Amino acid sequence: MKNKTDHLFSISQAAKSCNLSRSTLLRLEDRGLLAPAYTDPDSGRRHYDIFNICRILQIQKFQSMGFTTEETISYYAGQGEAQNLLSIIEEKLSALQESLEEMLLRTHNHPNLSVQMLRFPEILCCVREHIGQSAKEKYIALYMYLNECIARGDVLSNEPMFLVNHQTDYLEGRLEHDPIRFQTCVPVQTSKFSDDLVRFPSCNAISVLYYGSYQNIDTAYYRLGEEVKKRNLIPDGFLRAIGVVAPYAGLEIDPNRYCTRYVLPVKEAPTKSALP
Repeated sequence: MKNKTDHLFSISQAAKSCNLSRSTLLRLEDRGLLAPAYTDPDSGRRHYDIFNICRILQIQKFQSMGFTTEETISYYAGQGEAQNLLSIIEEKLSALQESLEEMLLRTHNHPNLSVQMLRFPEILCCVREHIGQSAKEKYIALYMYLNECIARGDVLSNEPMFLVNHQTDYLEGRLEHDPIRFQTCVPVQTSKFSDDLVRFPSCNAISVLYYGSYQNIDTAYYRLGEEVKKRNLIPDGFLRAIGVVAPYAGLEIDPNRYCTRYVLPVKEAPTKSALP
């Protein structure tokens, strides 16, 4: 008579073959990622087949790629449809590329610019509108708003704060120095003040990463305007000035090592052949 556990493996065998502990396999089961091929109804002993072990190895692979338990479960629930996982990886790759460029710029000891096209991820922020002109008054407004968000109990994100500048003159190769509308944006995880909350959707964008003090920051605006024209792009929103390394990152940081990312949401202009 054939035994139900023939050609099956004990939990110790399965764990050893995957270089895991027995407790880790049990945790995978608790999280809904794994179901033993057979569980003895009397003893509760678990037995695993080849497919279980291959699944465990696949789960380990997904974990090494940074996927969460929920994302891995969705892959199996969708019968192997991987489009959602691909989108997640692409967003992580974009963020990693952005981080790499920022760190490369931090190693420089002279002002520099870097231009790239990127997919900017969705971000939730508390937002306040202002009128101003100088970099100093814009950042004072940002710090004051950050102070307010902390005092009222908002849960902050570790994403950098930024400004949204409602100006377009740089697209025409000039910079007026009159007061403009701008928004201070403090990334958050949650806030009780829903009137302040704005969810910026993910977008295609052109980015200029500027390294150096604020004294020569106009060069970043001019370069961005030049690139938009050269690449035949159409602005699809207002310019975001993101303080990657700014005074709030540490008062001891040399201003010549500040790093600011200018991000402009864009779309491609239609080609002549595509026009009606």
